[in-house]
Amino acid sequence: MKFECCVCDLDGTLLNSNMEISEESVKAIQQLQECGITVILATGRNDLYVKALAKQIGVSAPIISCNGSLIREQSTGEVIYSRHLPCDHDRTMVEYCIRRGYDFTVSTYDCIYCRPDSKRVQLFHQYNNKVDPEFRVPLKELTQAEELPLGSLLKLFIWRLSAEQVRKFEGQHNRAGLLSIVSSEKDGLDIMPQGVSKGAALQYFANRQGIDLAHTMVFGDNYNDISMMELAGLPIAVANAEQAVKQAAKYVTLSNDEDGVAHAIRKYILT
Repeated sequence: MKFECCVCDLDGTLLNSNMEISEESVKAIQQLQECGITVILATGRNDLYVKALAKQIGVSAPIISCNGSLIREQSTGEVIYSRHLPCDHDRTMVEYCIRRGYDFTVSTYDCIYCRPDSKRVQLFHQYNNKVDPEFRVPLKELTQAEELPLGSLLKLFIWRLSAEQVRKFEGQHNRAGLLSIVSSEKDGLDIMPQGVSKGAALQYFANRQGIDLAHTMVFGDNYNDISMMELAGLPIAVANAEQAVKQAAKYVTLSNDEDGVAHAIRKYILT
């Protein structure tokens, strides 16, 4: 098969358990691009939290971020596609999380909001300490919903909820089916507008760019990657992926700590 495009998830897939990318993986991605294959990063992260990595591996294509709520050009900042959490509904969910003391973040176009006592925010501080100032993630503390740009929220992320807490949240806030709720990492819950997914964003981008998804390879590890894998001609799961992701894949490669993406690129494309 002649490939046109390679779409890759980040956490748990391209990045190892230390949230780093190996030299082998960087080299494999760069070799793909030298062959004329477009490489797209598709992540649950806000793209503000991806730009340094994109530069490190030399990927310049627009980034699919916030689990498909946003596609944005890296070079110009042009928004190609975006979806927002439902108005009024966004306020209700944020107030709910504040009352219960949940550790959560809110993604917007310009920054990421978090609680003053957030443990999750330490990841962003660690990241900001490692990268050049131009790539640091803008962070703002949040104490009440009114401090947010309500009506233009891209994604709500809640960390470390129990199964019962997830059930109650969905029962109270998604009875009308206005939301898309998916697990995007261990102990994480992503809340986006209904109909939003990485797969829907990839389909939009492919139509816009004239990319044949039958000639596209997709790598993933978690439930939010399945919608992309179902569209691709060659869906591949890393060995550490959830079982449902492996079932959606055509092949299972090595784990993210064993350079599984690089291994598959060399096995199925570069050879």
